[in-house]
Amino acid sequence: MSLSTKEMIAIPGGGGETGNGARYKQSYIIIGAIVGAVGVLLPIIFIGGERFFLGGGWHVRGSISAYYHTSMRDVFVAGLCVTGFLLAIYRSGELRKAEFWLSLVAGIAVTGVVFFPTGRPGLPPDAPKCGVMPEPAGCSPVQQLLGEIPVAMVHFTCAVVFIVTLALISFVFAGHDGNKASTLQIACGVTILAAVLGVVAGELNEITLGELTPLYIGEVVSVWAFAVSWVAESVRAWQDH
Repeated sequence: MSLSTKEMIAIPGGGGETGNGARYKQSYIIIGAIVGAVGVLLPIIFIGGERFFLGGGWHVRGSISAYYHTSMRDVFVAGLCVTGFLLAIYRSGELRKAEFWLSLVAGIAVTGVVFFPTGRPGLPPDAPKCGVMPEPAGCSPVQQLLGEIPVAMVHFTCAVVFIVTLALISFVFAGHDGNKASTLQIACGVTILAAVLGVVAGELNEITLGELTPLYIGEVVSVWAFAVSWVAESVRAWQDH
């Protein structure tokens, strides 16, 4: 008895196009879950890790990016580079999908956040900036080569592109046909954009909550909202699978 093409495709490992497509789909479901998990865990790891290395109480920095200039630099670089790489290859076999291009932009942007670090935090106004000789303490090679302020401007631009793109990805996810989590993903996108506006308002009015700066709060809220949206998309894709 011969099997139809459709029946062969339905058999795992049957060699059909959909069989390969199923394995591909599994891979991007896993990528989405990993990216979401990393987004949730990194802010917690930064705080806990710094307490482990430095001792003392629990403290937070003025921004997530500031952890580049702490004992958690290696974790910061590794975590964001992994995230950037996974974002860049997400849906890489579907070049006509909007989420592929948005995810690619987000991956490149977050990699830029790593390779063009923010300025060194807590410097006195008259402290020498990176790019002069003798080299100030704590400067990265790129800061010393290009100057601390220009590098910080590139960092800021990449961070804004990254965060806004995450909101757009959430909206694209919400638009998938039959998506039962569309309301949640729209809420995630709106939350990310609201967090950006909250950072601007909080910084302009110099509002803080203890050690928590508007920038830090906005970054964490954005990253966690993004993580929720991506996990929801992974669950939807797995159910459809």
